[in-house]
Amino acid sequence: MRRSPRRFVEAAKATTAVWLLALAACGPPTADDPVVRALRTILRPGDRLFAARVLDAGDGARLAVVVQPASGKPELRIYERREAGAPYVAVHTSQQGDRFHNLALEDLNGDGQEEILATWTGGQLEILEVLGRGPDGVWTTLFQNAGQRIEKRYSPSGSAEFWLTSRTFEEGSGQAPTYGVAVYRWDGKGFSEAPRR
Repeated sequence: MRRSPRRFVEAAKATTAVWLLALAACGPPTADDPVVRALRTILRPGDRLFAARVLDAGDGARLAVVVQPASGKPELRIYERREAGAPYVAVHTSQQGDRFHNLALEDLNGDGQEEILATWTGGQLEILEVLGRGPDGVWTTLFQNAGQRIEKRYSPSGSAEFWLTSRTFEEGSGQAPTYGVAVYRWDGKGFSEAPRR
């Protein structure tokens, strides 16, 4: 069954509700919270904050922030600081769709480090973006694709797979739309299209 963009948005709203409940359980952030202090310095005039996530378990040296700029579409920004007390510097910015939906951290390629999994929508498409940090510390896009429906599944070995359902446009005149599924798996260097099992 094809999941509609509306159901995708409803799922995102449910996720946001869970975040808000979790925040309420922990209590509101205080003015001396390092992330709150960081946001005061890195947000630009007119930015509307959607999400902020600490990317390390230490002192918050790396942050992922999703904002709606005063003009333009939502964007994901990654900020880092070289040492405690140093200012945060934007090291990566990406914009993948008209609406931001979710940001998660998960080791998707088995390298022992968490990658950023961001989901967006643009028009009628769901958009998926996976960002990873290389040995040199530079953030790069490991995977970016879109489809009518995107599912994250796991192979028998436990590695992540992305199943993208998209319209093929192979139907004849007057026929119902046809859809195909492409599966992407980690091949050691990137997520490449692979035959379904």
